[in-house]
Amino acid sequence: MILEGTYRNPTTGRDEIRCIRCDASGHMMGVPALASAFAVGALSADGSVATDAVDLGEEHGYTLLLSRKSGVASKQEAMEIQSSIDGVRWLPAAGIYSDENVAWHKPPNGSDYFTVQGRPIGRFARIAFKNGNAAQTELVLELAALAGV
Repeated sequence: MILEGTYRNPTTGRDEIRCIRCDASGHMMGVPALASAFAVGALSADGSVATDAVDLGEEHGYTLLLSRKSGVASKQEAMEIQSSIDGVRWLPAAGIYSDENVAWHKPPNGSDYFTVQGRPIGRFARIAFKNGNAAQTELVLELAALAGV
């Protein structure tokens, strides 16, 4: 069973939807964390890249996806967590806030580092990154899946 509730984040003051996957006895199920790093390297200005798919497992217990970008701040850059039930058709992962329905972020002036959070829908996840006006030289994208948060 999946329990869902609303949590008021004291740092942001926003309501977040929190999901926990439990068995019938109320014990949390699934592996607590899975992480992957993708050393993309160079990416041209206005270039795009999608990471390889991460297989979360057929009956995974992950309830939160986190992606992180490390590279050159590039105005107009954007990052999205995508999920798929079959590893072929990709859609944006669900957002974690009630007023944000997709896991996507575009920092106003670009940023050396930024994160995106989302909820997995399906067995597979990946990161789609659209670069802005500055070329990347050592771009790294990271994806983590967490259970019980």
